[in-house]
Amino acid sequence: MGANQSTEEVLDAVNQADVDKLAPTPGPGKEGGATKLYKYIATPSGDGNWELASSNAKPRFYDALEDSNASGKKDFFLEIEQGDVDVHVDAELNYVLDVKQRRITFHANGTIYALRFPHDTACRAFGEQLNDALFYNQYGVENDDDSRAKLFEDNAGTLFSKNTDRMFEPMETDDTDEAGAAATPEKMTERRAKDTEKDEDDINGIIMGAGDNNYLMRGRRFDVLRNVDGGGVEDKGVSFTLTPMAGGGATPSLSTRKTRGTAAAAEANAFGAGFTPSKVLLTHGERRMNLLTPDNRHVLHHADIEAGKIVSTFSFQKDTVDIPIVEIASDYKAAQMEEHSQFLGLDQNRLCRWDIRDRRGVVQETPVALDYVAGKDYSRGTNFTCMATSGDGFVAVGAKDGRIRLYNSKTLTQAKTSIPGLGAPITAIDVTYDGKWVLATTDHYLMLVKTTYVDDKGRASNGFESRMGGRGAVPRLLRLKPEDGIRTQGAKFAKGKFTWITEGGQSERWVVAGCGRFSVTWNFAKIRTAGTESIGYGGLPTSMDYVLRSKEEEVVDVAFMHQKYMRDVDQAAMVVATPHSLFNLA
Repeated sequence: MGANQSTEEVLDAVNQADVDKLAPTPGPGKEGGATKLYKYIATPSGDGNWELASSNAKPRFYDALEDSNASGKKDFFLEIEQGDVDVHVDAELNYVLDVKQRRITFHANGTIYALRFPHDTACRAFGEQLNDALFYNQYGVENDDDSRAKLFEDNAGTLFSKNTDRMFEPMETDDTDEAGAAATPEKMTERRAKDTEKDEDDINGIIMGAGDNNYLMRGRRFDVLRNVDGGGVEDKGVSFTLTPMAGGGATPSLSTRKTRGTAAAAEANAFGAGFTPSKVLLTHGERRMNLLTPDNRHVLHHADIEAGKIVSTFSFQKDTVDIPIVEIASDYKAAQMEEHSQFLGLDQNRLCRWDIRDRRGVVQETPVALDYVAGKDYSRGTNFTCMATSGDGFVAVGAKDGRIRLYNSKTLTQAKTSIPGLGAPITAIDVTYDGKWVLATTDHYLMLVKTTYVDDKGRASNGFESRMGGRGAVPRLLRLKPEDGIRTQGAKFAKGKFTWITEGGQSERWVVAGCGRFSVTWNFAKIRTAGTESIGYGGLPTSMDYVLRSKEEEVVDVAFMHQKYMRDVDQAAMVVATPHSLFNLA
């Protein structure tokens, strides 16, 4: 964090300064001592310090509707008169409760505050009241066993739970040496790989390849990058723009003519000199691309990279009816490196598998309807937002309500495991190659979920293949320290992902995400094997051990290079893109 003071550093110093006043720490039978309120004062340079706002703070929760609502509904606020704090109790508090240090840090009115309690009893009592108030404001019912069971089903003992016995345990304990052996993000060095002029098209994404090339997306244009052994990419000085098929049109299939015309034909005719894709997926040994456009969700463009043009424009159809698809993903982790024609498609209430070959197994070069292989259309309520696959083709799907669904590779008709969320929409999701871990990105935190568990008969199991229920490890939140939330100006997390590997016998080492003008990197091995004393939103254990790197512009994409380009299996390399620059970190 440079010159910035972290919560740990400053409040540990505060703890030391208060030793004489607080020792011996009052036990449950000694309720004496005062609660102190600290305020974080940020400076224009980005530095900041904690100042004592009150040596005798009296925090309380109150119901703002108590005197005016005949319906009996409540709406809880947190008030601390001594610090002029009066804030609605919701996820925007971004609180972190540290039981060991007897303190809670939170956001209120654009400022960060910290309460330090005189003894463990007061700290835990406040934490339980806060958890209950958050639960009621989120769900409109009291936080009891029945309410949690109705909302969270098998996970009622985990989310917003009053039982903290399991919260501080490591998620994994069988490879504790791995965290120390792995290289740490702090040791990465950074160098510029490419700069563009301000008046040129902005960079808006990176398409990473495991072969020789990667592709920098710049509106309608793709710049070709070369992978470099030892970590990093370099500009090849080659660019291309994809154009529609010769003739500018698409030939309708027989089934299409029976309905309302060809969405593919309309799409192809609409673009003369190219288009800006909303999603790009490498395929067929990374010699081709599948592309979606934001203007027409009913079609897929299939491009030949070497030819630099679209060779087919397909309609997404089921039973001769065009259907919308907003997201596509590889059938399994290594599919883009192989001659594989199937891929997954996702819409708000639909998950399905498509094939660009016809039913005879022939790749269709003539623009027709894609072959619908399998899937399920939900009537309503799923609100899917994103998906990712493992090495064996397990599928993890995120949703607008924060729910995570796990599907096996054989069927997409029913999730084997459904993990309730905390209400925040999942904007990106990733799965480790072995399918043992899922990473879900939301605006204010990343959630790490372990999918392996021991079933009731003592057998090792996986949530992708059988119902995990509440038998798995407690999920963990990855988030910023509250004062870093000020430094990043409240920016949202984006595109969280694991290290990129596509073969067994290796292990993902790091996690990375973008956050405004910053990239955030966690040591994955350390996170999953270390305990924590911090509790965040939903009563979940929270990790705030990361490396924050700033850029002059907003980070638009961050991605790991394929692990095969690293000389040391314990290391990793990534590429960070801003609108006008590209950086290598290795």
